[in-house]
Amino acid sequence: MDFSETYASVGMLTTFEYLISLIVRDGRNIDQLDVVTAFRDTDIEDDNIYVTLLAGCPEGFITPKIIVRLRKALYGLELAPRLWHNQISPFLLPFGFTQSSADSNLYLCSESILMLLYINDISILYPKATAKAAIEDKPKSWEKYKITNLVLACHFMGIKIYPNALSTGISLGQKAHITTVFSRFGMEHTHGVPTPMDPNVKFDLAKHWGEKELKDTTDYQAVVGSLIYTALATWADNSYVVASLSHYILLPFISPMTTAKRVLQYLESTADCRLRFTCNTNGIGIGIGININNSFIGYLDFVWANECADRKSQGGYVFLASN
Repeated sequence: MDFSETYASVGMLTTFEYLISLIVRDGRNIDQLDVVTAFRDTDIEDDNIYVTLLAGCPEGFITPKIIVRLRKALYGLELAPRLWHNQISPFLLPFGFTQSSADSNLYLCSESILMLLYINDISILYPKATAKAAIEDKPKSWEKYKITNLVLACHFMGIKIYPNALSTGISLGQKAHITTVFSRFGMEHTHGVPTPMDPNVKFDLAKHWGEKELKDTTDYQAVVGSLIYTALATWADNSYVVASLSHYILLPFISPMTTAKRVLQYLESTADCRLRFTCNTNGIGIGIGININNSFIGYLDFVWANECADRKSQGGYVFLASN
């Protein structure tokens, strides 16, 4: 048993956004399943895990010499998420599901039913024509695991799902997550700014100018980590500045920290903005509302030797496709 082998079943954000695009394109449904007993009912067969008895056990059993072997996982056990992941795959395979090679937490069924795992939550996507088959798959899971909240999915990894009016698409927002981030870093009363970065700031020269290093890097790493998550999920326009801030994750200076807080201020002013997935008679507009029909469109931009410290160039690209 290697207690350092911790793993949790967390579907990739790109997979989740792909499922959202299928909902918009094909008019599919998405339900959310909460496996309440995922960790508690997970069997421990091959691994030998021993624990001391906790308070509340009968008198005489709680002694330093008595330990017990776990037969099932417990909440708080560091290995519980990995044990759950190891058991959910063989559990789903007999029902006709296959594990995706692109995302190990995505399972596909011949009835066009897809399941995406997020720890003990399951998002199940199915066409309206196969709603009966999808609904029948849920009771099969109840036989072994207690499942609740069998309703239309509205959250995934801190992302709220908003169906657009008149069924014209779906929007994704993170206002609640941003509010939590503000509270965590004591910026509840901060004022917003119109852009995520000041174009005149050159914090790549911070070391050259003799700027002081931050003694405690924990706060900086936590802020940048939160910004990375928002950039990957719904705020793609922050990708450049977040990538720049990530260069200083191990050795931050004052100016990168100031810039990171400015990005938080920008999120405060745009907290109500959402990433839109739209659909109309002309085709699908993914995220930014561009109708691409059945074409393949690419956008490319770069800046030549814009890094003041090492004169490196930077560039980026995005391609949109629809099938």
